[in-house]
Amino acid sequence: MGNSQYCDLTAWGMRSLLGIALTCFWLPTALAQITETGNIQGAVVDRKLEKLLVSHPMTLTIHRGEGPETQQTLTDENGNYRFKNLPLDPTLHYTVSTVYEDTDYTEADVVLSTWAPNITIDFNIGAFTDDKSQVQIKAHTFIVGPPPEDHAPDGAVTIVEAVGVENRSDLPFQTKRGAETVGLHLTLPKGTEGFQAHSPTALTMDFATDEVIFKTPLPPGESQLGYTYIFHVERDGLNLSRRLNFDTTQFTFFVPEGIGLVPNAEFFDAPRREQIHNNIYLIYQSTPGKVFEAGATVDLKLNVHMRTTGGTVPGQDSNLGQLILIAVAAALTGGFFVAALFKLRTINNTTGANTDDTSDTSKSSESPDAGWLRKLNPDDCEHVRVARLEFITHLDDKYERQEISERVYKRLRREQTERLTTLLEQQKRGNNA
Repeated sequence: MGNSQYCDLTAWGMRSLLGIALTCFWLPTALAQITETGNIQGAVVDRKLEKLLVSHPMTLTIHRGEGPETQQTLTDENGNYRFKNLPLDPTLHYTVSTVYEDTDYTEADVVLSTWAPNITIDFNIGAFTDDKSQVQIKAHTFIVGPPPEDHAPDGAVTIVEAVGVENRSDLPFQTKRGAETVGLHLTLPKGTEGFQAHSPTALTMDFATDEVIFKTPLPPGESQLGYTYIFHVERDGLNLSRRLNFDTTQFTFFVPEGIGLVPNAEFFDAPRREQIHNNIYLIYQSTPGKVFEAGATVDLKLNVHMRTTGGTVPGQDSNLGQLILIAVAAALTGGFFVAALFKLRTINNTTGANTDDTSDTSKSSESPDAGWLRKLNPDDCEHVRVARLEFITHLDDKYERQEISERVYKRLRREQTERLTTLLEQQKRGNNA
């Protein structure tokens, strides 16, 4: 009886907290700044000497509309730093940085909110690994989408790529790219246009070498990279093939149903059909268990199969690129990127779990939501799921109305989708039980 009352109170409390959190988000920013504050803290460790750095300077940059301002502090006798009483303002974002042995270490795009008022950022500095065998691409996913509205009707499409990469070393990874030392570099197909980084925003594109570059050392554990670019459909298909810089365990294509693009390589299994935000996709995945080794050129070409669109093969004078463009535009709606990128995070997390059977789950980092979610019954979990989705939808609406900056929107949305993914995994485990 006591346990039942406790669960009821817990459920009531969680629903109340979620309601308060959503309400606080909609309150004016000025009120949020006055009534609530948060903290950014962490530890600074010299991994080369395996010691905590004492009295080491740390810098916090607060990015406001009228210009950035900075705060500074020193680590204490335990190597810990803390910036406190920071406003929970979704229009602000923070950067934490330090310099050690002439090397910059930075964590950018940090956002504090009522959902995450306290954030811990540890800096493990001073030692790195350059062992490429410790880095693996666990999931590399492509989504075919419409080009920008102002782009010429020349057969262009937008490609979204989401890359789940794991550094299995205990040290940050960095590698040589010519004379430059970078954290990661990935090859793109020749002819890429209009590159735009999504996560992290520090990703850059070298168009001379057709490479995506992440200059900061790649931290231990799993990281998610995301970016978009414009590419062109030729008469015989969409060729996204490229040379691999790291071992890769999974490729996935999301192709809008009805546009007639089918993977050329035989290592792709038969597609499954799935609806995402009123859009129907054919989802092609490479055969489980197959590893694509670094240094190889992988066949990522999508052939044109006009019979799948219900049309006929055009004559020599037909503009096949325009036909594909029309089909893509007809198949997709305005919610394409939001829906697809949210779906990708769930798929990449699931793929990573399935492809690493030897991992020790007891050592993996756990979402801050995981503990209390296990205490909820199925009905309460469903209430939490709905609240999370409503909050994400509200973020999308504010971003579409340009009421929130792109940088803050991406940070908040990533935070909420991660928490929603944790909830969905908890519900799945409950259903399986």
